[in-house]
Amino acid sequence: MKPTRKQFNNIICFIVFILGLIYILNFVTPYLYRWLPNDYIRTHLIIETLADTAQTPDVVIFGNSRGMSGINGYMLEEKMKGNPTVYSLTSTGQQVSESALYYTSLPSSVKVVLQCVDIDQLSKPIDMDTPNRVALHMYGYEMDALTEKIVPSLSEKLDISPFYYNYEARNCLFTGLSIVLRNLLDDDVIQDATAKELRYPTSKTSDRNDITYQRDVDEQNLNNKFVDYEIIPEWKQLLEDSYLYFQKRDIMYCLIIMPYNPDIKSSTFQEKQNALELVKETFQNIPMIDCFSLLEASDFYDAIHPNSKGAKKITERVILQLP
Repeated sequence: MKPTRKQFNNIICFIVFILGLIYILNFVTPYLYRWLPNDYIRTHLIIETLADTAQTPDVVIFGNSRGMSGINGYMLEEKMKGNPTVYSLTSTGQQVSESALYYTSLPSSVKVVLQCVDIDQLSKPIDMDTPNRVALHMYGYEMDALTEKIVPSLSEKLDISPFYYNYEARNCLFTGLSIVLRNLLDDDVIQDATAKELRYPTSKTSDRNDITYQRDVDEQNLNNKFVDYEIIPEWKQLLEDSYLYFQKRDIMYCLIIMPYNPDIKSSTFQEKQNALELVKETFQNIPMIDCFSLLEASDFYDAIHPNSKGAKKITERVILQLP
């Protein structure tokens, strides 16, 4: 049975409507993403800060949310010799490979780069989580030729059609509303604590959420991150190239080995020690501050993020051992 003219017109109208809706959503999504709050808004802060020639930090911290909550820039400014200006350019999910995307944009004022490292990440292929790639695109990041040489594996991963990024950002409205509600209903959250904070972007007021803590520890204990531990050659190349790059710029590049919660017992003590020793041996030419076993379980807010007590211990060690 052939469709009638009316049915045919209805089909055409429906197709046009769908295509129009897709076009409108594709056009509107970037604006919604940049306007609404999201967990990756610090990417915008980092790009904005590095583009501002008036910003002249002496010490810069890179890393993920563990670095955000684990190193107190205010303490560094107060207690380091010469009271340097310290910027924490840390952000959610920022692996070392993402940190490296910002290296060439650092101003000439920088004398020290503190790169937070989760050593279990070095055993996995270099990659970047989709939300982090979306944030870089939405906030206007552009990779230069020198950065492409330092992190060649990320060049193709970032060079993707805007339609892909807009599609991946489609839940930004729901995410934004969720964050607004979380800020209003969760007394343990410091509102807007991370969006513009350049020294110590921690977002929690207490030292422990017991329910969250136990749930996260149980989840972490499902996987042994250090069994048959090996460092991927790509990571070795990236860190060595980064060190040489900063050496040419007369900038100290120092790795901060972030602490591991002793309540996470999926790996044996010996497995963790073997992994740590391999990292130290592999990167023996790069300045390194070992905080791997520094903290007790009570120094963590949840399974992996240091609380204020933990941050104080890490920051004090950085001040004491920074070459």
